[in-house]
Amino acid sequence: MAAALDYLRPASLAEALSLLSTIEGAQPVAGATDVWVGIRSKKHAPQALVSLKSIPNLRFILPDRDTDAYEGRAEGATGDSGVLLGAATTHGDVEDSAWMKSHFPAVHQACSGVGSRQVRNVATVGGNICNAAPCADSAVGLLLYDATLVVAGPQGERELALSEFFVGPGETRLGPAEILKEIKVPSPGPRTYAWYWKHTRRKGVELPLLGVGARVTLAADGTVDKARISLGVCAPMPTRSYEAEKVLEGQKLTAELAAKAGEVAAANALVRDTWRGRGWYRREMVRVLVPRVIGLSGALS
Repeated sequence: MAAALDYLRPASLAEALSLLSTIEGAQPVAGATDVWVGIRSKKHAPQALVSLKSIPNLRFILPDRDTDAYEGRAEGATGDSGVLLGAATTHGDVEDSAWMKSHFPAVHQACSGVGSRQVRNVATVGGNICNAAPCADSAVGLLLYDATLVVAGPQGERELALSEFFVGPGETRLGPAEILKEIKVPSPGPRTYAWYWKHTRRKGVELPLLGVGARVTLAADGTVDKARISLGVCAPMPTRSYEAEKVLEGQKLTAELAAKAGEVAAANALVRDTWRGRGWYRREMVRVLVPRVIGLSGALS
């Protein structure tokens, strides 16, 4: 007989942190779409699940939502077009947000492709990040925008860059009694173009063979002021291709330059063979898809 598993529903963040600090083997959950799979497959054996679903002020998109209920934050608190996401915001919330689609299209595209609509109604952006899978769509999208994570723990809150959060597959810099609270995404600025491509074998519910994102912010003279290339399933964790970004920055963006960035990204990708796809194929598709997503973003038009 399987050991009993306690399911606890704290009413506040402070109570949740207290439970995680005092119960050995306790694990926080929100949508729990990945956690339950791990438990049933016996990959995980937590002693207790601490649900975050009853905690207020963890599910929001600012400034997209009515902010009165969210600790008095004013609309636009993160800047004219920056966004603050509660960690318990679902992928469906992002998918339904016309504001996110307009201001952060790559994040909108990444979240809109996670699982089925039924899964997106439950699965949270924070959970997808903390699960730390190399194929985490929302993480690959958010890496394009220099997102910062707000983490709450027994000693208070701290912030760290999303790009520094992942340690390896399923491993993060989150402490044993810490909870991801919010995701801060700064304004990307004017003349910014971005796109995310989830490459799969079929259009239905599917994990990505790889995910490729590109963001280009142009200077007034048309040169690339800032470039971000993010990749999923091309390393042990969601990552950026810093060398490919350097190819673009400071240059006049052309199709030839975008193709060169794709070649550099492919050469530096830490791809490997899995039962779902071969390493050589992933590398080749990085070469093809990086210039494609740059083109789809509209930066070349």
